[in-house]
Amino acid sequence: MFKKTAQVLTFLSLLSFVACVTVNIYFPAAKVERAAEDIVEDVYGTDPKQETKDDQSSLETFLALITPQAAHAQVSKADIDQKSNSAIRGLKQSIAANHKKLVSYYNSGNVGITKDGYLKIVSKDGLNIKQTAALRRLVSQDNNTRDQLYAEVAASLNIPGSEIEKVKAIFAQEWQGRAPSGWFIQTANGKWQRK
Repeated sequence: MFKKTAQVLTFLSLLSFVACVTVNIYFPAAKVERAAEDIVEDVYGTDPKQETKDDQSSLETFLALITPQAAHAQVSKADIDQKSNSAIRGLKQSIAANHKKLVSYYNSGNVGITKDGYLKIVSKDGLNIKQTAALRRLVSQDNNTRDQLYAEVAASLNIPGSEIEKVKAIFAQEWQGRAPSGWFIQTANGKWQRK
C-alpha cells in the first residue's frame, strides 16, 4: 500500500511540474505583435483617411484589450483613458516627440533602426560637431525610452524579464517594416541597408 501511495504522489508531483512548465513557456506573441503594431503606427502616424471608430488611437485600443476591466466590456474613450496603462502612453508620446525630431536624420541617412528595435547613428555626413552631439543625445534618450517601453509592454502582458528579447525582436520587426523606403535598417546579420 505504501508503494502504491508513493507512486501516486510521484505521478501527481510530475503532473504538477509539467503543468508549471507549460505555463512558464507560454509567450503571448500575438498580443505583443498587436501592441507593437499599435504603438509604431501611433508613433509613425497614420493616413488621415483611415480614421478609427470613436476617433480612438490604436494604442488606446490595445490598452483596452490588456486592461482586465475593459477586456470584456464596451467602453468609451474616457473610460479607456482612465483605465489604461499610463506608463505605456507616456513612453509612446515621448518616442513620438523624439520621432518628429529624428525624421530628417532618418531621411538623410544619419540614423538607422537596429535589428533589435533601437536607433543607431549610421553616418555623420553633413553634420557638424554640435549637430552630432545633439543627435547622440537624442538617439540615447530615444533608446532609453524604447528600453522602458519594451519592459512596460512585457510587464503589462505578464511576460517575464527573461523573455524581453522576444518583445524587442517583435518591435524591431514592426519599426523596420513600417519605416518608409530610403531609411537605413540593420539586417539580421548586422549589415546596414537602405530600405
